[in-house]
Amino acid sequence: MRSLFWSALVLSALANAYVNTFAAWDGATHIVASACTGTAVLGSAVALWLTRPRARN
Repeated sequence: MRSLFWSALVLSALANAYVNTFAAWDGATHIVASACTGTAVLGSAVALWLTRPRARN
């Protein structure tokens, strides 16, 4: 499951970089694409943090 979250994190970070650097989108299209990829980045990062191995004392 964690490999899926890592894949989602990497792919959404690359997609976000593409949208904000190379895509020639203006206005609402750019906002929606950036919001979607940003949400995917944050969601996968939170999922990885929630599924991290716990330290045992």
